Amino acid sequence: MTDPPIEREFTITRVFDAPRELVWKAWTDPDQVARWFGPAGISTPRSTITMDVRPGGTFELTMVGDADGTEYPSGGTFLEVDEPERLVWRDRDIDLLVTVSFVDLGGRTEMTCHVVGRTGGVEAYDGWSTMFDKLADALH
Repeated sequence: MTDPPIEREFTITRVFDAPRELVWKAWTDPDQVARWFGPAGISTPRSTITMDVRPGGTFELTMVGDADGTEYPSGGTFLEVDEPERLVWRDRDIDLLVTVSFVDLGGRTEMTCHVVGRTGGVEAYDGWSTMFDKLADALH
């Protein structure tokens, strides 16, 4: 028996009512990342975020459970940075490769996030999806 595909990889595509440069900045500026990063019920304090957005650069952040304060440290290494079209990074703690692409739709942006590796399955997919709901709110 093989794992369902979502256990190995998944893709989420969203269209945001914001220009591509703004969506790019939401992913690469620590002040903006703090506004939305983390699934529903999780916040990422600005004080926990460091980012060196360049190939070989790293990022660190700590997501915090809103209800109980549980901390979820995260981080990784950027493999590709092609502003404002594509970000690729490898997670530092788990076997996970994340590719985010941004397509200019003339004032709107199509963002596609492709996650490969030990994804965490349906629960992780749902978490990423709610995180992108928060991103949509942050872009307004």
